[in-house]
Amino acid sequence: MGMRVLVAEDEALIALSLSDLLEAEGYEVDLAADGAAALDAARGLGDALGALVTDLNMPRMGGEDLIHAVRADRPGLPVVVVTGSAPPGGQEALRRCAGGDGPLLLVHKPADCAELAEALRRATSEGTAAPATAPGMVVAR
Repeated sequence: MGMRVLVAEDEALIALSLSDLLEAEGYEVDLAADGAAALDAARGLGDALGALVTDLNMPRMGGEDLIHAVRADRPGLPVVVVTGSAPPGGQEALRRCAGGDGPLLLVHKPADCAELAEALRRATSEGTAAPATAPGMVVAR
């Protein structure tokens, strides 16, 4: 049984694509169609949740607020943000908003399969030094 990953993405085709990709990589995937549903799911999963993959622009609760709320409960939870519109101030602004001590990686859409898989592997690996980023990937720790 693989690590449990919660994917918060409001565009159904993207959510299903992300889910298929992550399942092919051996992860167990839960989907949420917006930030509020993702927060409920994260709280329901508790310590079973291994990582969060989220978009930023979603209805009911955006990704930045979702990350902040989830990290209030789980400060070290690894997070991979997959977005077409990074916040003003880029990775540093996102990190300040997110809070917590866990890894935070920013992947720009459109992300290819290998890029997302590598970002999630990096975010969830423990005690490893961060290698150089792939094109389109930014690391904030």
